[in-house]
Amino acid sequence: MADQIEEVKQKTDIVSLIGEYIEVKKAGRSYKALCPFHSEKTPSFMISPELQIYKCFGCNQGGDCFAFLKEYEGMEFGEALKFLADRAGVKLERISRTDTSEKEKIIEINNLTSRFYQYLLFNSSFGKIALGYLLKERGLKFATIKEFGLGFSPDSPLGLKKFLIDKKKFDPRDIERAGIGYPKGGYFIDRLRGRVIFPLLDHRGNTVGFAGRVLPGPNEKETAKYINTPETPVYHKSSLLYALNLTRGNIKKKNVAIVVEGELDAISSWQAGIKNVVAIKGSALTEDQVRLISRFCKKAILCLDSDIAGDAAARRGVIMAQDQGLEVKVARLKDYKDPDDAARQNPGGYKKSLIEAVGIWDFLIDSVFERFDAKSGEGKAKISREVVPVLSLISDKIVQDHYVNLVSKRLEVSSEAVLEQISKQGKKEEKEKPSFAPSTSLRASGGKERRELLEERILSLGFRYNPEILLKKSISDLVKTPLSKRILDEYLTYSQKKVKFNVSEFGMSLPKELFDGFAWIVLSEESEINNPDEVPIEMGAVLHELGILSLKEKLVKLSGEIRQLEEGGEKEKLAKLEEEFKNLTEKLHSLEEKAKQGIILGE
Repeated sequence: MADQIEEVKQKTDIVSLIGEYIEVKKAGRSYKALCPFHSEKTPSFMISPELQIYKCFGCNQGGDCFAFLKEYEGMEFGEALKFLADRAGVKLERISRTDTSEKEKIIEINNLTSRFYQYLLFNSSFGKIALGYLLKERGLKFATIKEFGLGFSPDSPLGLKKFLIDKKKFDPRDIERAGIGYPKGGYFIDRLRGRVIFPLLDHRGNTVGFAGRVLPGPNEKETAKYINTPETPVYHKSSLLYALNLTRGNIKKKNVAIVVEGELDAISSWQAGIKNVVAIKGSALTEDQVRLISRFCKKAILCLDSDIAGDAAARRGVIMAQDQGLEVKVARLKDYKDPDDAARQNPGGYKKSLIEAVGIWDFLIDSVFERFDAKSGEGKAKISREVVPVLSLISDKIVQDHYVNLVSKRLEVSSEAVLEQISKQGKKEEKEKPSFAPSTSLRASGGKERRELLEERILSLGFRYNPEILLKKSISDLVKTPLSKRILDEYLTYSQKKVKFNVSEFGMSLPKELFDGFAWIVLSEESEINNPDEVPIEMGAVLHELGILSLKEKLVKLSGEIRQLEEGGEKEKLAKLEEEFKNLTEKLHSLEEKAKQGIILGE
């Protein structure tokens, strides 16, 4: 297996892999990008084709191709290995069920359960009523039902047990971890029994959970209309976008995502020809959902059931989306209660409302003015209290100025008065902000002493252009600061075990606290040298300066020892130290003179 992992790594170009998810640009021998793991406007995410690693110097995320898929896609190692192997055309050895991870096992159970529910919907007497409900009452077509994998779970305590435990031989504890069922009174109970089933798939097509809707009937009001499988290692409501597995291609093509609430809103929209739709749970976009949308497009149109303007969580989600670089608009359905209703009754009108969607700031401001009388003093005060916090959220000053002028005209007050209120709001928010400790990242730490910078430079040059030079004792004697010394010691140990140095392999073998520092050393733009002939010159210059620093440090130490001996009257020892001090001083003078003359030492 170890050989296969290495083969997959060798056949995976990390620049190409990451480039499939985010835009990367050449920067010397490396590549740059806006970090996908935190919000930034200036690229600090570096990718090295030579080292086959990435590193963000803003948030400190870094690693190899497996680490990227883990952080970006949430993949377990086994899942990432299979993905990269398929991508590279490497046939993996068969892995037994006992060797699979918990996440992979849950996904396997979910995928089988989804097919089981769908089979019951179309092929069992239990499913006839549920199928009739979907076809007649919800207006769905057979093709749509199959496309979304809809199913049915009969109100029976034994069906799921017979299939997953008796037939497929899954451990009941694994089924319980998947959130599908649980033991009770000697039975294994299907959590979703008696419901139409909506499989919840991630954007890669893995079934991560289920939603179940109770069928209409006399007992409908006695139970929850919708229930979901609970949060599991693979299902997190806040990070899921329903239907993205089907719609991401169209979202990418049109560069816009239509965001609705609930499964049926998305399904009906899809059936009506709106193929770039996704659904969230509730009215508020989460940070994970925003990031996921941002991978595929730069614009989102919200078409939600709830009152976005009056929902604080929804507003926060919108602001978060704006901060991530998403253009956000809002569509108003007017005569229809939700997108599902609009898509079934008037698909043309629904599409028109999406085309006529207004910018989020216009929507939020308009919604406030619609609720209060802008002519009365009391109404103006109420509008101000709601509009000013909205205006203060607009980070682009030109855009903010536009809306300040618009609001001031509608209120019939001066723009200066509105700006003054925004200023007060900003001071209030600043006062309420929690204080954060300063960043401890290597880049943010700043204030590095000259020795530390020089040592990092020599390691950078060595690892990038000539690793063998770092094995010289003359260099190891000069490296003293904790980070550089530990990295060099690790390399010296590594060199004894390996025939050929692999910088990527070496980097990934380092402890986490050392890898971050190592990545900074070898990936920073400062480590780039365009002309290889300049490497030995640069290295010589750095070693020369390090030699000067070392001599000065020795002289400082000797000076202290000499003072102590002078006080103690130990003449013999004092004479030896004074002679050593003299010799080191002469050597230092010689090195400094050579530096002035531009003479570089190669040792």
